[in-house]
Amino acid sequence: MLRSLKQKLALVILLAFSLILLPHPAFALVPTESQFTTAVGACEAVISIKKGTNPGNVRLQPGQTYQIVGQNKDNPSHYLLEIASASPSRRWVPTSCVSADGLPTDTTGKIPPVIPVAVGNDYLLAVSWQPAFCESKPEKTECKNLAKNPNRPEATNFALHGLWPQPESNIYCGVSQTDITFDKASAWSKLPAVETELSPDTWAKLQVVMPGTASNLQRHEWIKHGTCYQGTPEEYFTESIALIDTFNKSPIQALVASNIGRQVTLKDIDQALSSLGVNAGDKIEVKCTNAVLGELWVNLRGDITPNTLISDLLTNSPKAKLEKFKSCLIDDARN
Repeated sequence: MLRSLKQKLALVILLAFSLILLPHPAFALVPTESQFTTAVGACEAVISIKKGTNPGNVRLQPGQTYQIVGQNKDNPSHYLLEIASASPSRRWVPTSCVSADGLPTDTTGKIPPVIPVAVGNDYLLAVSWQPAFCESKPEKTECKNLAKNPNRPEATNFALHGLWPQPESNIYCGVSQTDITFDKASAWSKLPAVETELSPDTWAKLQVVMPGTASNLQRHEWIKHGTCYQGTPEEYFTESIALIDTFNKSPIQALVASNIGRQVTLKDIDQALSSLGVNAGDKIEVKCTNAVLGELWVNLRGDITPNTLISDLLTNSPKAKLEKFKSCLIDDARN
């Protein structure tokens, strides 16, 4: 009798923990064997929802079955399908173009999310001061390169760390567990070579503004953040390059470059940032770690294109974290 009561108690405890730990049904992943659907129309299959980009003029074949690897929001307007004959093979199609008959539904009769693929217009642009980064990571290939040649562009210009769709939970959209494991272990050389999907011009420019490409930073940034961007690798990096170029042609770059090895006040930094837009300083977090300028974290909101004015992206973006310091040291690549 006592043993039976203990067994029942253990079962109740197990059920209680399962209710706490299991994800809410609205966010549960659909089992792999159920992630298939049938095309009901010859719709275009695009690689960018916002631009309608469709290399190869790919269309669905009515009656053909495709694997769903993601969707753009909880109540989706588009599914991300795997189309083996296309290049790239992952394409967006409107939900109306496929049949819902084969898809599982939750208790409300709605189709639950498959794999969350972030779609939004809030971003965080991480702008780095490379000499400060290399002060703490001298063993990195890009830092050895800078030590050998302190006249490299990143010695006096901001470097691109990354462009991150927000909120910060929007990462690894539609990425395999194998690649996630490689990325988290910093085994970036084992990640897909996203640079092969870039035009020669874009790849050449990226290597200048992102010195971390020497350590395959571009692969990490694409897998973790770029996969949640509404566009191709070419669009993601082209638009990131345009943003970092804006900073490197602005008074904030001139202020920092002309004060290498010296302290710069937060007041002067905010004044320089104001050239990017009204109250821009309120939207940009100055990361001053151990009294040394490390990065600028820029809150952006809007549809990013290579020609979008950064002032427009800053206008409605959320305010940044308030700084608690009065001045920052600008690190020198020659030290």
